[in-house]
Order: sequence, then structure tokens, then C-alpha cells
Amino acid sequence: MKIKEFQEAIAKELNTLDELVQGGCKAFAEDSREVYKESDQHIQKGKIAVVVVTPDMQRNGDTPGALPAETQLLIQCSEKPTVARVQPGVMTALDAAEIVMHALDGSQFCWLSTRQTIDRQAGVLTATVTFATTIHLS
Repeated sequence: MKIKEFQEAIAKELNTLDELVQGGCKAFAEDSREVYKESDQHIQKGKIAVVVVTPDMQRNGDTPGALPAETQLLIQCSEKPTVARVQPGVMTALDAAEIVMHALDGSQFCWLSTRQTIDRQAGVLTATVTFATTIHLS
């Protein structure tokens, strides 16, 4: 599996979760060509952008025909509170992060942490959920 394919598979899975979709969330793979444009447009509409990120990978053993890689999977749930919180039915970034925590934690992903940050200049609040996982790169 390629890194981008991994991100796309997680984004696709998150986009099937009714609770996220009903709450105004849309997931994007970080390495897609238009991720920043599309996720920013989603945020500006008062919705929650959920971006799947794989910032760091390290070798984890040997597997013939593949590279086993241990990685931290980050799911960044972002909102512009001044716009999102006046939209009926739209959840907060933290609400989305909590759904992601419970939905992905299990045999393949191990939830490690959740952290909120704010970009005061842009007015964007982000709740980032971090998981540990291992994938096989080919």
C-alpha cells in the first residue's frame, strides 16, 4: 500500500460514518492534490474539515516484498467557530475528534492522544487525534 492510498482509505472510512456526515464533517487525505483548497472551502462554509495526516514513519521489522512502517496517524478536525457554531446541526471540532477516537481505536489503531489548538489569526480551531499503527508499504 502507498502512503497516499492509506490516507485515502481512512478518509473514505470516516466519510461513511453517519454521525460525522450528519454533523457537517468531510474527511480529506493530506496528500491529495487539492486538500488545502478543498478543506479550507469546507471550513469557510461553516463545516468541519477532517484531514488524515501521516507525518512520520519508521521502519518496524522486515517483511518480504514490503516495508513495514510504524507511524502516527493524525486526524485533524478543524472548524471556524465564528461560522460553524451558528450553523444548525454542525458539530464542533472536538465533537468530531471524539467520534473519530471511538470509531478508529481498536485492533489496527491505538488511540494515543487528543489535543486542541487555535490559529487566532485565521480563527480556526483544530482538535487533533493521534493514533499509533503499523502499515506495510509497497
